[in-house]
Amino acid sequence: MTDLEIILRNEMVKYLVQKTILCPGTGEVLDVRTCIILNDAEGDPVAVLSPTGWARITPENREVFAERGITVDDRQGA
Repeated sequence: MTDLEIILRNEMVKYLVQKTILCPGTGEVLDVRTCIILNDAEGDPVAVLSPTGWARITPENREVFAERGITVDDRQGA
């Protein structure tokens, strides 16, 4: 991934956090530094959750995400 792609991706994630504000699963305020990012089949960010919200997603639903090509990024290591 080039520097420009990294910058664009980070801005897309920041936009999603600003647009969503609260985790849809828990109601917690989202933080761009720690959010869990859901990516579409092409690898583009499409949704964000709090770490607690992601932990509440059942393994069955995670399998459905994987079947549909949705991948997950954990920003806590970023």
